[in-house]
Amino acid sequence: SIGGLRYLFNCAYGIGKAAVDRMAADLAFELKKQNVAMVSLWPGPVKTEYIKENILENPEQDANKMKKGFQEGESIEFAGMAVAALAADPNKMKKTGKILQTIDLANEYGFKDVDDSLPRDMRCVRHMLSFSGWTGLAGWVPEFIKIPMFVLHFGSYKF
Repeated sequence: SIGGLRYLFNCAYGIGKAAVDRMAADLAFELKKQNVAMVSLWPGPVKTEYIKENILENPEQDANKMKKGFQEGESIEFAGMAVAALAADPNKMKKTGKILQTIDLANEYGFKDVDDSLPRDMRCVRHMLSFSGWTGLAGWVPEFIKIPMFVLHFGSYKF
């Protein structure tokens, strides 16, 4: 999660996310000789049972900006589909040690969520503009234009 790069929700969340990313990189280094792939998987907004009950199905949350992001989020099964597709990839070792987003794996391997949709790509400039209220401008930006992962790292507090 982006919480590994900058403050999101609370201190414990950020520490946990940063630790998972670092663990993936370090274990990838240690396990590469044994042909064991290790990645850090970043899902987008996930429609957990808690999110469904307390945000999506709660009319009191209609003004909550996060509600729109979760409405176009992914199911709890989507990350499992990403792991299954990655595990079946004979070239998975090329990805070891990397941070991978579930939506990028869905686009690469061609799977969709349980409702046959693709969740919102949080790096897609068009979606960012639309989410921020710039819907007119978003209509002019092609869907394939994305913020590169390395640019996200420049927005962190680590440099």
